[in-house]
Amino acid sequence: MNARDRAMITAQWLTGFRISEILSLTVGAVFRNGTVVEKIGVAPKHLKGHYGRTRWVPVLPELNRALSTWLNVMARRWELTPDLPLFLSRKSEAGGAPRAVDRDSARRIMHAAFAQAHIVNDGRLGTHTLRKTWSKHVFKNSGFNILVLKAALNHSQISSTQRYLEVEEGDVMAAIKKCDFTRRTKTERMALSKNTPNESARAA
Repeated sequence: MNARDRAMITAQWLTGFRISEILSLTVGAVFRNGTVVEKIGVAPKHLKGHYGRTRWVPVLPELNRALSTWLNVMARRWELTPDLPLFLSRKSEAGGAPRAVDRDSARRIMHAAFAQAHIVNDGRLGTHTLRKTWSKHVFKNSGFNILVLKAALNHSQISSTQRYLEVEEGDVMAAIKKCDFTRRTKTERMALSKNTPNESARAA
């Protein structure tokens, strides 16, 4: 995988931005004063609905590395001006000006990455997959706090957030199995007592 594609995939994976938001990023959004920024912001004009506040996400170390590598590659060919699209297409505008990767190309890049990682495409894989994956990680790491996830996703309605939390069949089965209150058999109780030290032994 080349540096551009790795940086683009890592950016969506570790920010949870929609693909349209990722493709709207410019060099100036991630690179200032000769270094990668600590937080990336997407302005309302590039958000879904084009309203609200700028959505900020911290740049994690792995994303910093991916962006730094790609910016170094870019600098060999282009002047890193603030308005230069971050994820440049190999095709230029009619007048020769550089342009960003389009959504269809981004989708193909994502599918190629999934295939390379041996992730089977069951028809549901797409440019939104990494945003959903990011959402599940944030939800878990917040202690399953849906309000934290709502804020992280910049949703105005919690019903929108709930759609990101698809329940996995494995999780359902595991939760049901934890409800088991089957009593141990006499043989199991005897075996357990033999393997459990008595009070006097523990005191010693």
